[in-house]
Amino acid sequence: MSDKTHKKLKLTRSLILNRDHAEAGSIHHVPNALAQRLIGEGSAVQDGEEQDDAPTTVNRMESPSNRDPETKQLAPAPPKVKR
Repeated sequence: MSDKTHKKLKLTRSLILNRDHAEAGSIHHVPNALAQRLIGEGSAVQDGEEQDDAPTTVNRMESPSNRDPETKQLAPAPPKVKR
């Protein structure tokens, strides 16, 4: 996966990616269009050393289509601590 076509994101809440449950705190490589959408709606933050200085929200965005590459989980969510 190219850094130009994908972004490394850390999920801020649980959601469905590739028809599978993804826990909050897990890290995924996702296509740029989906990354912008997730960041814009507050579902993820960009993870990694090289973060863009450009705004992460857009006024209009093309929805990802079925030909977009699938996301790939890089790290699981941290374990939940019972108190």
